[in-house]
Amino acid sequence: MSKNKKKRFIIASVLAVVLASSVGGYVYSREPNKAPAGPTVEVQRGSLRETAAASGTIAPHVSVEVKSRASGEVVEILVQEGDTVKAGQLLVRLDPTDAERDLASAKVALDKVKADLSAAKASVTVAQLEYKTKQGDEALATKSAELGLGTKDAVRTTATTTKVAAANITLKNAQVTASETNLKTAELAVQDAETRLKETKIYAPIDGTVLAIPVEKGTIVSSALTNVSGGTSVMTIADLSDLRIIGAIDEAQIGKVAKGQPVEIRVDAYPERVFEGTVERVSPLGKDTSSVVTFDVEILVADKNSSLLRSGMSADVEIVVAEQKDVLLVPLIAVETSGRSRFVRLANGEQRPIKTGTTDGTRMVVLEGISEGDDILASAPASTSTAAATPPPGGGMGMMGGPGGGNRSRSGGGGKR
Repeated sequence: MSKNKKKRFIIASVLAVVLASSVGGYVYSREPNKAPAGPTVEVQRGSLRETAAASGTIAPHVSVEVKSRASGEVVEILVQEGDTVKAGQLLVRLDPTDAERDLASAKVALDKVKADLSAAKASVTVAQLEYKTKQGDEALATKSAELGLGTKDAVRTTATTTKVAAANITLKNAQVTASETNLKTAELAVQDAETRLKETKIYAPIDGTVLAIPVEKGTIVSSALTNVSGGTSVMTIADLSDLRIIGAIDEAQIGKVAKGQPVEIRVDAYPERVFEGTVERVSPLGKDTSSVVTFDVEILVADKNSSLLRSGMSADVEIVVAEQKDVLLVPLIAVETSGRSRFVRLANGEQRPIKTGTTDGTRMVVLEGISEGDDILASAPASTSTAAATPPPGGGMGMMGGPGGGNRSRSGGGGKR
């Protein structure tokens, strides 16, 4: 073989090897990707809620601290803690001895004043009779003087005695008026003594449940009217049919909270139960605590089983500030992020770009890219976890559990693209 032919043979062999490699690589690249291993989930339609979370303490809307208007010793307590009472029901009796004595004294004084009044009225009658007699004497003396049978001095004397008798009537009438005034004063004293006696019995001011009884039989209580410290509390009654919760909502979330929104209430005593409530009031004034501004939200417990709750229980609440219905939902951990793009992987391994909406921290709304019934990987492959860890700028709203929203994991952005 000549040198030129040998050179051409080598070149042809090299080209054949390169061509075979290219064809093989092309054929290999055209082979379908194998589906990544892992569980899948079917894309379904459903509802997604956005919530604002807070915590607070359950307390009755109306709670009354019952105090005594009178001072004295407790001799009987007629109810127990937990009892249901009606307005006007007798709760506590105080020792009535002093009040009964005061009432008896007031009645005696009243009787005396009545007797004085009777005497004063009788004196008026006597004075009026004397006046009439003096008038007759004066007329007789005047007539006798005119006939020459009497003297002018007799006339002057009888005229003076008549004026004295008239003045005596005025005096007696004044005494009657004074006695009548004393009678009114004595009657008021009796009424006051009767009131003091009634105040030794303490009644329920409202319908409700007895929460606390801080006194016992034999306790000396002071009057709430006369004691500078406000008197002794003998009982606390609350209307447990109207329970409220005051929760603090961060300023970043308060703009979406409004009166009438539904609320889910959870307490440790019933971990498997969710109680219903509604937003009753949103405070217009924020509170600055450690440079964090919050607003108080009053929540009305509107559950039919609210009787299970107790005053003083701690409660976690979620206010439903928005709800989307009949939207496509995928697990949050199934969404991968790369740059400003999001996508999911179908069951066959295909990477499908999607347009997303909001998230509740567990699921995410998908607006475009997949259809109901599609099977996707239930979670992103481990190899993509780093690329998907950071949501793109302008990510969506997370679950509103704290300032600025909740979960912002790689699959938790959820903002509209």
